[in-house]
Amino acid sequence: MKGFTKTIITCICMLAIILIPLPADDLYLRFHICEGSTDGYRIYYATVTDPNFSDAQHVDSTYDERTGNITFILDASLEGSITGIRLDYPPADDMAVIDGVSVSSGGIVKKRISVPELFNSDDYLMVNGMNLDTIASREKVCATTTPDDPFVVFGPEGVNILSTGFSHKMSTKLCIALLIALASVFYKKNLFGQKGLEEEKA
Repeated sequence: MKGFTKTIITCICMLAIILIPLPADDLYLRFHICEGSTDGYRIYYATVTDPNFSDAQHVDSTYDERTGNITFILDASLEGSITGIRLDYPPADDMAVIDGVSVSSGGIVKKRISVPELFNSDDYLMVNGMNLDTIASREKVCATTTPDDPFVVFGPEGVNILSTGFSHKMSTKLCIALLIALASVFYKKNLFGQKGLEEEKA
């Protein structure tokens, strides 16, 4: 009876660990720039409480020379509240080519995004100060920019692609639950083994 009770308690603990919500991790948006400037990119975002693209709601990019990626970090507190995304390019007469986009959170790549799918002209709400040409066969988008505030405002589909994927450490919780289960099994085996030895000695 005691063994059954301990098993029930173990199962309840495992279930609680899996079901208890943990805070989300920040979301990392990475764009691979294969040609053109790698500095001066910025993302503005609109939210449920503030639907405007303002200086108070923006993220500047960081560039990793080793990978060729520019990265934007969206704070975990923004999960579920982003309603709009605007990607600003460096204001200059230039050509920038993006050939890869990914979304990561919690140290895990959540999704690798099709560039033509994200930069879908049918989904744009607005393009300013530049021309965008998508080369679907090569998974690239070429932006010919000007000094006149170049940016693209993504539509609902693009916003959904970029703003979902915040991690809640589910893999970590599953590992903890598994460790509890293994500890319980080893404890029982050790306990029963000791009982067997005691009976033999008796």
